[in-house]
Amino acid sequence: MLTMSSWRARFDRLADTSAVVERLGSATNMADYLQDAGIGWQYHAGDLVVPEDLALDIALVVDGDLIVHGFLDDYVRDIGMLVVLGDLVVRDLVSWGSVYVGGDLRAEGIVYGYYNDFTFEVSGAVHARALVLHDKSASYGTGEVGVEVESYHPSEEQLRAARDIFVPQVYDGGAKRARKGLPPKLKRPSYQRVCSRLREGKPLFRSL
Repeated sequence: MLTMSSWRARFDRLADTSAVVERLGSATNMADYLQDAGIGWQYHAGDLVVPEDLALDIALVVDGDLIVHGFLDDYVRDIGMLVVLGDLVVRDLVSWGSVYVGGDLRAEGIVYGYYNDFTFEVSGAVHARALVLHDKSASYGTGEVGVEVESYHPSEEQLRAARDIFVPQVYDGGAKRARKGLPPKLKRPSYQRVCSRLREGKPLFRSL
């Protein structure tokens, strides 16, 4: 797994974030973080390609597309913050911190946004096999999404659809219930278990 801070020398320090805020619009939640003097933002001009799994542990603006050939996790070490002014393309995304995407967010597998102190914003559309939000302030368009579990009041239908595609091990107590021939309890997949399985290279989804 690549730690983004190890690439810090490739980025410029973004001392003045006003131009980025103007492009996002002041109404976005991310604008508040961009204007926070306590956050040291870094800047990359143009598209950025990461050839492996990525631990985002800095605050970064990508003025182009960000393509990650693996999963992106913004809470492995420090909490990361990410502004992508183009498209974000990943295998999977698990986010505790704040994410803003100016274009589309495309994931082969899961997009999981967790924790209410930070935000999830996609100006375009989210495309993913599964989109799971939990207690997360979120704004996005829905593209091709197999299963969507909304942030605050997911329906029973959403939870059942998610349970049908995920392996039992992503649920708290799911593995134990599976050994008894029982399905997981009807609730969201565990953020912590999803992150652990991604880091261990274990599947999240049942075989088709």
